[in-house]
Amino acid sequence: MRTVETPGGIPIFLSKQEHSVYESIKDKTYKGELSEQDAYVCQQLVNKGALSRIIENGKTYYTRRKGSL
Repeated sequence: MRTVETPGGIPIFLSKQEHSVYESIKDKTYKGELSEQDAYVCQQLVNKGALSRIIENGKTYYTRRKGSL
């Protein structure tokens, strides 16, 4: 288990697989570039609040959530 701090300062516990996928997301990452399993893990991270999902022109992108600081 690993912890990641969200923009609000709340720590989130991630499994090793979730953490490795979270670390691989640097900027906007297109869902089509990810494997099916990594895309599923990204959706789980969106549900936990660690990533945000952006839909532009019918394409889905994942980015890390950024705080105001």
